[in-house]
Amino acid sequence: MLSPVSQLLIRNRARFTGRWLLVNPQDAQVFQELDGDISGFHQYFDIYSQACAQGQSEKHYFGVSYPLEATFDGIVIMMPKAKEQAQMLIANLVHCLVPGGQLLLAGDNKGGVKSAPKIFAPYSEHCVKLDSARHCALFGMQPDKATSEFAVDNWLKFVDMAVAEQRYPIAFLPGVFSAGSLDPATRMLLENLHPVPKGRVLDFGCGAGVIGCYLGLKNPDAEVVMTDVSALALYCAEQSAAKNAVKARVIPSHGLSAVEGKFAAAYTNPPFHTGLNTDYEVTLGFIRQLSTYLQPGACLQLVANSFIPYLPILQESFKAVKVQTESSKFRLYLAK
Repeated sequence: MLSPVSQLLIRNRARFTGRWLLVNPQDAQVFQELDGDISGFHQYFDIYSQACAQGQSEKHYFGVSYPLEATFDGIVIMMPKAKEQAQMLIANLVHCLVPGGQLLLAGDNKGGVKSAPKIFAPYSEHCVKLDSARHCALFGMQPDKATSEFAVDNWLKFVDMAVAEQRYPIAFLPGVFSAGSLDPATRMLLENLHPVPKGRVLDFGCGAGVIGCYLGLKNPDAEVVMTDVSALALYCAEQSAAKNAVKARVIPSHGLSAVEGKFAAAYTNPPFHTGLNTDYEVTLGFIRQLSTYLQPGACLQLVANSFIPYLPILQESFKAVKVQTESSKFRLYLAK
């Protein structure tokens, strides 16, 4: 079943005349339901892959920002969890509109879309609520103010991470997990890290590259592979690895779908949210499949909130599993 936001867009299909761009849609199926010349800009690899599989892959783009030479009659942005990510998207996409083009913001009422007038204010004072249904709303405006040039790196910031006697810079963009700080669960993992082997090591759900860069700094002979579903995270991970002179390969992947080869070890502080919703399925799939990607004798270190029942799934998939350490909030597992 389509998400409420996608249903709201379909309800407003008559608005999408001319050439339109949907930004971070929650469902690939929405492109099948809407008529007309509609392209997709995806910052999340799962929906991008699904949309391409439906056909017309040339109309879909996966990346951290949209090419500025493109022009559209209208653009619809799905409200992201982080307001700053919405601001960055608008700063990018306002340059991709024809004169008089429309910029729309759609989202769940509980997800921040009601702040659309404030978010749009730098570009127009005339923000209109176009529709509301299924606890969602659609806002729109036509930019009528001068805009500054857009560059992703103007939104990028480096923050020093200090953990286990190691200090190193990590790149962050709006919308990337734990932006600007070291997540306490990640700290637990890094402070109790097994010796990093040489050879290929996997950082699953890498975010900005906090774990992957630490692995490379601890053992320069390690070949770090970092995967994530988010283009924003992958861009940050690339920048972080370059800044720290860490040998790393960064791969967009939904779960392990795009990962190949075997690993000497795997490390993760896995995601458990999709947008505003709790979602364990990607991590459960990762745990069940990972053993086929590990070399003999390789181990997995996984840190997670204590209330998430990963232990029985780990025990189904690995011969030896133990709780390495835990606190009132987090638990670190070691599986071989």
